[in-house]
Amino acid sequence: MMSLLKVAAPRLERTRSVADMVVSVADMDSTHAEARRMVERGEIVVNVGESGELASDHLPITVIAADYLSNALVRFGRPWITVPGKSLTATAVVPVPARVADDELFNGWLAMIGELAALDALEGEIDACGARPYDEDCGFKLKWPNDIYCHGLKIGGTVTEVMPSPSGGPASGAWRVVAFSFGANLLVPADHLPTPQATSLQMNVGPLPGIEELRDGVLSRFVESLRRRLETFADSPMVEAGRLRSEMRHVCWMMGREIEAQLIDGSAVRGVVVALNDDASINVETPDGVTRALLASEVGLLQ
Repeated sequence: MMSLLKVAAPRLERTRSVADMVVSVADMDSTHAEARRMVERGEIVVNVGESGELASDHLPITVIAADYLSNALVRFGRPWITVPGKSLTATAVVPVPARVADDELFNGWLAMIGELAALDALEGEIDACGARPYDEDCGFKLKWPNDIYCHGLKIGGTVTEVMPSPSGGPASGAWRVVAFSFGANLLVPADHLPTPQATSLQMNVGPLPGIEELRDGVLSRFVESLRRRLETFADSPMVEAGRLRSEMRHVCWMMGREIEAQLIDGSAVRGVVVALNDDASINVETPDGVTRALLASEVGLLQ
């Protein structure tokens, strides 16, 4: 597929105006993997003062974007297919306070923040360009913990990971480096979609601008929403966790649905999703009436 389509580094003028650093290339293996390599090489540095506070007045965000990824992997090594000139594939790298990133009561919400920021970006850009849904019932939903759905089909997804840091790096102190990867099928036609369970933005709303304007608009809004949500969450994680829980419940595709979760320990849990909990886990009520809480970190595959 790559050989049939022109591959070019995304032009990201709007994104450059809101991010602190932007790396944009035509193709690479994975923006998420490149984020990890940049952290390991010390190319993403968290500048802090003597008090341990950030030297800047906002959370600095580094964006890594590519038109085509040759080895894009999402959760637990599953592949993500990109279509050159039709998709959005990017990773935003952000410092997050260790008191939040290391706390099991709060750190599950980081993945939800990534999902919600992606939703903000898509909906915001659709409104800004005057596009309208082809179907009145069209609406985006979030499949816990990392997929974006439209009409029950996958239009995109996010991956959130606290990056390992070299000894003496930012992770050894008051900050952790977190990567938020975001992939979306923007102008992908039906015959280029990877699976029957996938869809794209152009198949559901229109009219839409060309890929350069659309991709830049969505990505810049993702950066802005991610920064705003993370800063608010870091300031008051207990309060914000409650607010995020309420917000997620309204857009969670899984609530009330029967699911089967394949866990990373090899076991499986089947039942109906009945609740989203304070720590961002979900409750699944099994056929025998037992309620089981599942953390995103222990779920390998969710169907």
